[in-house]
Amino acid sequence: MTEIEININKYAQNELSDSEILDWFDQFDLAEQKEIRDKLIMFAQQSHPTDDLITKAIQTAQIKETMTPVIIFKTQTFKTAINKIENLPDSELRKSFIIMLSIFKTADTYRREADCKNGCSHFWHNIDDRL
Repeated sequence: MTEIEININKYAQNELSDSEILDWFDQFDLAEQKEIRDKLIMFAQQSHPTDDLITKAIQTAQIKETMTPVIIFKTQTFKTAINKIENLPDSELRKSFIIMLSIFKTADTYRREADCKNGCSHFWHNIDDRL
């Protein structure tokens, strides 16, 4: 697993706090932050967030519900929202990262607790075992 994959999954499993993951993200230049965002988009897609999970993620995210990336997820389908997020100006990148982290964490937590509660072969669901 790469550092990006490890840290995103550690965050989803409550092994990194909001401030720790944002401090980590902020240390990268813009191109690297976009690479992290793109990996997070892939993870979010694979976690299959439902509309209810997205709503829950928005409510628990450490970002105002009036921010552009949040409005996009509130008003668009997930697939459309992801496409719009990728095309936002660079000034929206950090806010996009925050809301997408919350969506991924919420959806992945649901999957771990529902679909994988008796164990699974998803190596990223057992991050402690891999490090």
